[in-house]
Amino acid sequence: MHAPIVFVTDFGTADTYAAALAAACWRVDPGLTALAGMHEVPPGDVLAGAYHVKAIAQALPPGGVVCAVVDPGVGTDRAAIAVDAGGTLCVAPDNGLLTYLWTEAELRGRRCVALPVPLDASATFHGRDVFAPAAARLASGVSLDELGAPLGRPPVLCDAALAHHDGGVLRGVVCVVDRFGNAVTTVRESDLRGRAMASVSWEGGSTTQVVRTYAQIGDGLAALIGSTGHVEIAARGGEATAHGGPQRGAVVRVTPAGGASP
Repeated sequence: MHAPIVFVTDFGTADTYAAALAAACWRVDPGLTALAGMHEVPPGDVLAGAYHVKAIAQALPPGGVVCAVVDPGVGTDRAAIAVDAGGTLCVAPDNGLLTYLWTEAELRGRRCVALPVPLDASATFHGRDVFAPAAARLASGVSLDELGAPLGRPPVLCDAALAHHDGGVLRGVVCVVDRFGNAVTTVRESDLRGRAMASVSWEGGSTTQVVRTYAQIGDGLAALIGSTGHVEIAARGGEATAHGGPQRGAVVRVTPAGGASP
């Protein structure tokens, strides 16, 4: 049985780049299942890409492979890597794209290797020439150790993907606004350490309405924990921004009940 490959890229579907990834996988093994996944990450947005990698990885069965390519540094000396993060396999540029996947996996279940870059690889399309073939080999049963040598350090982490304590609050940013208009932040349920939210604020707005489901939202905006474990700001039946909610990239401040721990 082959493991499925799911793509997370900023390639879109108006060009041939996304299709070329699947084609490169099938050159390695025509029996593979390659799923489109998410090709609409904003161009070069590593933070949004990291969130989508996590969201897809959560749904994959053990052994599933994510091929993640949001790579503004393609062709430079940034490393190309493959990781096993608690049973989820992923290939990606080493630029912070695997921040959530790596930091949320059990310490004992994490491994990372550096992928070799073939001499004939295009300097502008490592997705096709490096990452897709590596993903295909993993999905076909090749071990991580056969793909490359240990990286010798943790993968690069995206600092913006991690919430920071700022006095009595947790400070993060809106990393994604989904198609329903929900503003997904980098503050996670785990950052709250078991406490409820008291309020969420951003430049020009705030809410003290905290709910468990979208259907419980009353007038205006509310905060809740979404399906990926991230704090969201949402409006019922519409876009949060239409009610004064924060846009992508906006700084948010989440105040836990009783204040944040240091």
